[in-house]
Amino acid sequence: MITRRFQVRIAGAAASALLLAGCAMGDVAGGTSVPSAVPRTTQAFADPPGQFRFVIVGDRTGGHRPGVFEKAMDQINLLAPAFVIGVGDHIEGYTEDQAVLVREWDEFDAATAKLKSPFFHVVGNHDIGNEVMRALWRKRMGRDVYHFRYRDVLFVALNTEDPPPPKSNKRELLKEYSPQEMQQVIGALQAGDAAVEAIMAQPRLRSLVEKFKAADQVSISQSQIDYVRKTLADNRDARWTFFLMHRPGWRYASPQFKAIEALAAGRPHSFVAGHFHSYAYQQRDGVDYIQMGTTGGLMDTNPANGAAMDHVLYITMTPSGPEIANIRLDGLLDRRGPVALKKD
Repeated sequence: MITRRFQVRIAGAAASALLLAGCAMGDVAGGTSVPSAVPRTTQAFADPPGQFRFVIVGDRTGGHRPGVFEKAMDQINLLAPAFVIGVGDHIEGYTEDQAVLVREWDEFDAATAKLKSPFFHVVGNHDIGNEVMRALWRKRMGRDVYHFRYRDVLFVALNTEDPPPPKSNKRELLKEYSPQEMQQVIGALQAGDAAVEAIMAQPRLRSLVEKFKAADQVSISQSQIDYVRKTLADNRDARWTFFLMHRPGWRYASPQFKAIEALAAGRPHSFVAGHFHSYAYQQRDGVDYIQMGTTGGLMDTNPANGAAMDHVLYITMTPSGPEIANIRLDGLLDRRGPVALKKD
């Protein structure tokens, strides 16, 4: 005899089985098979055609901390990106000594050789700080302004040192300003406009800020703007465009950068830069403007600057646009877990 209560249980189980059967998935040709009655939600697998992942790294130098960038290359391999892009300041540079420059580039190349995917260079002020360095870059690396397409996404690498602007002489400034004043101004410049505005009421600090800004310029030539114009025209069908540069042009009074912004208007795009060693994000008119922190470069250890971090951007390009994740290096662990931090 089957009781009414048992009949209800059978009916409920049958309904559940039918529901789960409706969720069954199979793709024998693609190597995917999910039997019926497997407890899962109904969303499709998040791996649509055209989706891919890549990594962007921040400044390595400007006071590099040995070993951080090198270890980051091993950590990036754990993410298995299609490729990696650096936003500049790969070497310390700022010298005309060829032997020193070659040694620094050899050291950097040895680090990126550990990657299992290609590394794309974007030039920074420490990479092309003078004409000798620019000539070596072109001889060793190739172009300092370029573009490439990957799965119908356009990547445009800009040169914000075109030509290299004059470098501030910090030794001379230290004769006039104390180390504490220097650090206060540098920290404010890294933190952003609000922090700079907060110290501008002090005449000495205002003067120092102005001297730093006079030497900290975005240099983009007209030929580079013309190159961007043609590149965008030739790639109107790109589903997204990433502009990579070292100095974040949007933080400067730069007519040249504004010209590039105007050229990009009307197409889906994002801007990513580095230089200030402190993470900053803003969105204007639906466009992401991202200023990277560091990947081994000098870090502001002031606890008040919560945006200072060693990290990478892990970007998944989806059919609807990029999903952008910040991953701190101290949270990117291999299969050994936290124990690896003590051994490495």
